[in-house]
Amino acid sequence: MLSAVRTQRHRAEAPTGALQDPARSSIFAVSLTAVCALIVVIARIWFSADIEAAASSSGVIAAVSFAHGMTLFVMLGRDRITMPGLFMASSAAIVGVSGLLVIPDPSFIVGSHPESSLNTALFCATLTQIGIGMLCLRTDKIGRPDEVVLPVRTVRWALGAGVLTLAATVLLGDRLGVLADGFGSSAILLICIALLLSPRGLGSPWNIVAIVCALLVYPTAVISGTGRLRAIALILAAVYIFFLRYGRQWLKVVGVFLAPMILAVLGVWRKEYETSLSGEHGNDTGLSSMFVGIGNFGSLIHDFDLGGLPTLGASLLSPLGAALPDGLAPDWMPDAIGYQLAALTDPELYGTGFSTVATVYGDLWWNFGALGLMIGVPLLALMLDRIDSWTIRSYRRAAQGPRDLLLLVFFAALLGGVGDIVWSGFHTWMVRMYARIAALVVLWLFTFYVPRQVSPQFVTFQPEEHERLAEREDSAVQKVRPRRAESPAGSLCRRHRRPTRYVKFSTASVPR
Repeated sequence: MLSAVRTQRHRAEAPTGALQDPARSSIFAVSLTAVCALIVVIARIWFSADIEAAASSSGVIAAVSFAHGMTLFVMLGRDRITMPGLFMASSAAIVGVSGLLVIPDPSFIVGSHPESSLNTALFCATLTQIGIGMLCLRTDKIGRPDEVVLPVRTVRWALGAGVLTLAATVLLGDRLGVLADGFGSSAILLICIALLLSPRGLGSPWNIVAIVCALLVYPTAVISGTGRLRAIALILAAVYIFFLRYGRQWLKVVGVFLAPMILAVLGVWRKEYETSLSGEHGNDTGLSSMFVGIGNFGSLIHDFDLGGLPTLGASLLSPLGAALPDGLAPDWMPDAIGYQLAALTDPELYGTGFSTVATVYGDLWWNFGALGLMIGVPLLALMLDRIDSWTIRSYRRAAQGPRDLLLLVFFAALLGGVGDIVWSGFHTWMVRMYARIAALVVLWLFTFYVPRQVSPQFVTFQPEEHERLAEREDSAVQKVRPRRAESPAGSLCRRHRRPTRYVKFSTASVPR
């Protein structure tokens, strides 16, 4: 039985959607990288030779960032979505689209020549994005895996646990404090994954309605008006699982064309929320919090030009301080980069709890300067690839029971937060995972009240597995019983001996 599971798992791990010709893949990766990098460098040289061409040069670089990121989003993984692909799409929005929005009015960037700082920020961020994309293309070897279907009993457990957790989160509301978002997000994601991987999946209209309703509960009952990236993280995690079972590359192309509409809707949502609080809104597009990151990166570059020094990685310790209760964090542990950056971008709000962002590229620059961007290329590419691989591995094992399903929920939530990484760096991404992990720990404790074995279902073993089991049983019988001399009676007894019975088990019933 275990060998059958191993055989099936080995077959599932075959790179079904990998590029067929490694040499051709390498040539394409190098060619795409070279063309995009060349355009960016030429645009930068153009600006250096003609200061008046700052807006045009920045526009070309921002357009390359958007085109490059969206192209890799479609290509990476073929029929499935990948974490590197989501990173590229997020960078296309937060660097490319944001750059195009900031170019007409970069006045909020610190310095006497904000257009120059913006051009440098776009140049550094786009080149780093292109470098990460090249490495991700080289390591893109896993296509869409074989379909995984959860046993009915696991689906029922997931729906029950998810609905109870979500109902408790809504009822308790603000009394959960910072945990409310994590509990609501994890419960909804558990429900969505269970329905997506259920035997009927999206073939049932009721499952589709239930998934849509569960997702709508999050912005209406769990968060309200704010937390757009939290909502995006939840949607991306659910969409990632959807593509593992139903994905097609053309659907990603459709997503690229829908992205501007999604951004516009999110902008309207944010603008209405700001108006409801103060009667005013910060920007006509409602996307000021999205494009402020690339502008703040420009302010940070300007500060370094005046003699600012990198923190040498000190700010990367801030997530550890956020995990400790108030008053227990040591004084030497720094605040998150967002709070420290406020002293530069908004000095009148520094120390009031106000924080801002400078994108992941600004986070790397803040810690190690230009060297941080060069170091970040291989490290980020490796991190994105590993998390994506671990998520695929947990997906293949999800049918083994509720605990394995919760592990898939964890990796999907971790992967879905890729927008937090690009927007603000590592601190926000890690801190927002704390509450989600706490919710998953509670749900994991629930599994101790559920029988570990999932109800058996009959499946078909491979023919060679039948033969292997028969040989194993025959050898065991021969070891226990001494061979008797051949005789007609003995042969007759063997011919009329009760035939061996093979019991078929579900792969989901394999004990841990």
